[in-house]
Amino acid sequence: MSSECNSCGAQVPTGDKTCPGCGAAVAPKTKLVPLAAFMLIVILIIQSYISKPDESAPQAKPAAPVSAAEQ
Repeated sequence: MSSECNSCGAQVPTGDKTCPGCGAAVAPKTKLVPLAAFMLIVILIIQSYISKPDESAPQAKPAAPVSAAEQ
């Protein structure tokens, strides 16, 4: 599969780093699978820190009810 040169519009064979028509550098296509996998891992790590309860905060204990005799 060939791509098209951004400068002159000529067909550039896959794997070539320069256009055979004008000699302009051809940018390689970005592979989205590794980028998507990396972003998914980052999102999962961030989500795990956000949803993790704070263990350092003391737990609130309910107060004992005060009876009428103690008032």
